[in-house]
Amino acid sequence: MKTPYKYVPFITPYYRQVRKMYRNFTYAGKGVYCPICNNDSKSWLNQEDAGTCPYCESQARHRLLWLFIEKHSQILTQKTKLLHFAPEECLKNKFNSLPNLEYVTADLSAPGVEVHTDITNLVFEDNSFDAVACCHVLEHIPNDSLAMSELLRVLRPQSTAYIQVPYNKNKPTDEDPSITDPLERARRFGQFDHVRVYGFDLKKRLESVGFAVSEEYYAHEIDSTLWKRYGLWDDVIFCCTKV
Repeated sequence: MKTPYKYVPFITPYYRQVRKMYRNFTYAGKGVYCPICNNDSKSWLNQEDAGTCPYCESQARHRLLWLFIEKHSQILTQKTKLLHFAPEECLKNKFNSLPNLEYVTADLSAPGVEVHTDITNLVFEDNSFDAVACCHVLEHIPNDSLAMSELLRVLRPQSTAYIQVPYNKNKPTDEDPSITDPLERARRFGQFDHVRVYGFDLKKRLESVGFAVSEEYYAHEIDSTLWKRYGLWDDVIFCCTKV
């Protein structure tokens, strides 16, 4: 399938280095704070309230997940084996810095991960992990129920998968497998390689494969005066526990 993305491998490392130097100078200041890379900056890159960190390139959903894990997960305090599927570089760097974490990265084909595997047919044995992070992945997967079942299978009992997706809590899931045109997918689902936008029925879909699910709106636990400083918005984290 043709996509709008273009990638020039030779120039990319040099471009990133120059961009980093430019941002270090341009975004120096103390207007906002990224809790992932622990850097202050003048502003976010692309939005006033909840944009991209100019240093680690975290987005609002990454910062919210990290703050939630920092407050509510055993990952920081106990020896944990974590599977991170399609790892974002900002979180990958953060998790790699944790001394008690056995951290495994996986993806179907992306470079820079330890294991290349299909999320609908994971190569890992049953009951292999104490936690899973899977952020903005399932909306790309045609057979998402199979992917959910695989995440459940590789978790140990009483362990949790932290799942984030594009989500509209006021509507049911919008999907149509017959739509394959990238432009139509972008118009309907928000991105050329998305196959759905999840709605309020996602909790039942996750429960149908065997998870016990809680919907965590963690931003509500944070003082609203810090939302802009941390670059957060009212997103949801699905905490899916294998019982």
